[in-house]
Formats: sequence, structure tokens, C-alpha cells
Amino acid sequence: MKKTGSKRWATSLLMLCSLLVTAACGSTTDNKPSPSGNAESPAATSSGEVKKEEKKDVALTFVASQNWVNKGSKVDSDLIEAFTKETGIKVDLQVVPDDQYANVLKTKMTSGEVPDIFMVGAGSGAYKYLPEKYFADLSNEEWVSRYAPYAKTGTTINDKISGFMTWNVDGWGILYNKELFAQHNVQVPKTMEELMQVADTLKTAGIETPLYMVGKEAWYWAIWFSQFGPKAAQANPGLYDKLNNQEMKFADVKEFETFLAEFKTLYDKGYFGKNSLSNAWDSSYEAMGTGKSAMILMYQSYQGEVAEKYADSKASEWEMFPIPLAGNDMYSHSAGGNMRVAYKDSKNLDSVKQFFDFMAKPENLNTFYEGRPDLQSNPSFTDVAGKPSQAGKTILENAPGGQGLDMEYGLLYWDNTIVGKYIQELMLGSKTPIQVLEAIDKDREKLFAAQNQ
Repeated sequence: MKKTGSKRWATSLLMLCSLLVTAACGSTTDNKPSPSGNAESPAATSSGEVKKEEKKDVALTFVASQNWVNKGSKVDSDLIEAFTKETGIKVDLQVVPDDQYANVLKTKMTSGEVPDIFMVGAGSGAYKYLPEKYFADLSNEEWVSRYAPYAKTGTTINDKISGFMTWNVDGWGILYNKELFAQHNVQVPKTMEELMQVADTLKTAGIETPLYMVGKEAWYWAIWFSQFGPKAAQANPGLYDKLNNQEMKFADVKEFETFLAEFKTLYDKGYFGKNSLSNAWDSSYEAMGTGKSAMILMYQSYQGEVAEKYADSKASEWEMFPIPLAGNDMYSHSAGGNMRVAYKDSKNLDSVKQFFDFMAKPENLNTFYEGRPDLQSNPSFTDVAGKPSQAGKTILENAPGGQGLDMEYGLLYWDNTIVGKYIQELMLGSKTPIQVLEAIDKDREKLFAAQNQ
């Protein structure tokens, strides 16, 4: 990617951060949808209804990462079935395991088997999939006018709306069990030292895993590091822009090294429990829901998932605080999560747009979000009411340093899986903090070089 593109993206990030001051609190807007209809879109009528033109010979391919569709329900498949029933257009939803998705999608692109629809992360993460080559321009679609500000900014790539987003703006923080904290007379930690004191108190009381770590998943370790971006940027003005324009390296940022060193200390002291590198995602629900663990780094709606599985856990009352390592006191958030992209050279592009029109109908958006309670805090469309969680409300109260975009969504060529593997090596002792940062720099240099050829 050219540096001019990086600078345009940096400007968009600044706009996004300002737009999210209100949205991150879980507030919603009472704005009504703009008058529907787009004269340039044959799929929509003047009332916004999708025409019932049956196209039984059309079959769209839709590729998505496993954890991005049908999570906790079959709402994506149900809406696809309803779309097919109404239009006759079939949609072949192909789900790929999370840890294989990026490679599978890139392989399809390079082999000329680009799906009609595919999902990517919003913000800077989309650039690694070459938007100028593969992303259709959706700027003139009717539903764009009903986007929440963060959704419009997050899907804007090179000054064009490049994705259809039905997600929410969310952030990760340490979710804690209020009842266990009160029972053991510990307070929300604001520093590394206070966090260790809380963990020591809980371990002494018999809670062997004070802070549950989904250590089996490489990407999860990177999520921890990603959240530190806003604080590091606060100490290093223009950090994201400099990293995106190759004017600075990760290894140049002393705060990054401090964060990783303290992260390693938590691991060495056993606060993540025994064999934390083997802990699976699904096991986290039991650990938190039964009180075997008191804390976990999670997104804001996770507590609702625990409450559904463990009704007696009082999980809906849990609260959240920022990761208090290396002086961090900031809330970091996404650019709005993930978005569906239409392949610009698809022979079925009109049918893809018709599918997006169908999904954007208010009744279908409400159906989608009802089926995805994990995405209900700040919906992507202004005509869908948000349902903020207790975690979402309290993390801002516990973040006196303010808020900012995390590194996953703010930096070019950030790969959670690769960064996470380096951090796993740090925990196992085969890398030092500075070696982790140097490895990240080396990978990014190769990607910048390849992109600018």
C-alpha cells in the first residue's frame, strides 16, 4: 500500500475516535432511516423493498470465518434462507476455521477463485486483502445513509464505502466477578502492582486461576497487546501514523517492551493458572460461570453469554476495567468489527447488492441482532436500538486516561495469530520482549515491501 493511503487511513482513524466518544458508552440514536430507494439500484423499489425477481440460476458464494457467522444461533443461515425464498437467489455460505481463514481467503484470491462475498475486519485490517483490486464500491447504496458514524468510517477504504457491516463497536477489557471481589475484599486494580495483589489474594483464598487465559488460541495473546496501543500512542504522539508510514518501529517504543515484560511476569507468577497455554475458549465459560476464575480479558457482551449458560452466576452484573499493565488506564476499542465485502469483478455483483439490500431492511437487521446478542451494544445502523452491557458502561468509568483505537484496527499489517505466536514464545522463554517486537517489525517490513512493488 502506498504511504498516501496510509495517511488517508490515519485521518479516518482520528475521525473514528472522535465519533466513538458517545457510541462507546452504549448510547443509541433516535434517528429514523432516510427515505429508501435508489434509482441506480434495480434491486430496490422506491419504498426500500427488495423486488421479488426470482433468479433460480444464480448462486452466490459467501466465505466467512467460523466465529463471525451463526454464533450462538443460526441467524445468518436463517436470513440467507429467507432471502433465497424471496428472490430465488441461492447463497452458498462457506465457513472456514478461524485460524485458517486469512490463508484460505488469500489463496482463493490469488488462484482466481474469489468468492462473490467475503468477510474481513474493518479499518486498517482490510488493506491486506487489496481493496483496490477486490472490493466493490458500495458508496451509493441506500443503506449507507443509515450507517452509524463508526460503521461508515470503519467501512471507508480509500474514500469509498467498501463493506456492508452488521456488527458493533466494542472493546476488550478485564471482566471481573463483582461478587468474588467483594467476598475477598479486593478492589479494581489500577496498576500492575495492584493487579498482582488482587491475584495473590484470590490465589490464597483457593482460586487457583485468578485470571483465566485462553492460552490455546494464539490470537488471544495478541489481543492483550493490541489493547495497549492507545496508551503507547498517548506517550508517543502520532505513533499509529508513524508505524503505518514506516517512520517508526515497534522496537523503538519502550512502552511496548515494558508491557510485554509485565505480561510475562503475570504468566511466570501463575496467575493464569496451570497449563494456561492449553486453555480452550469454550472452557472459559465454565471457569468464569462457576467462580473458578474471577477475571478474564473479554469483549463487553461476553458476560451475557456466560449468564445464558450459567444462570446463577450473576454474570450480567459483572464489570470491567482496562488492562493495568505499563501504566495503562485507557479503554481501547475496535473500528466496528467485521464487514461483508462484495467482489468488484463478480459476475453476480447485482445479486450481491440485492442480498445486502435485503439484509439492510430494518426488520431483517432487527432479526439479525436479536440472534446475535453479543453484537447488540452498539449496532451498525441507527435504526436498530442498542443494548449496552454493564461491562460496556463501567469500563469507561474505570478508564480515566480516555479511549482510543486498538492496534488490531489501527495499524497496517497487524496479524493477531502471528503476533500471538511470538507472545506465546515469550511466555515459554524462547523470546525476550524486544525480540518479539523485532519479529513483528521484520514481518511488517516484508509486507510493506511486497505491497509497494
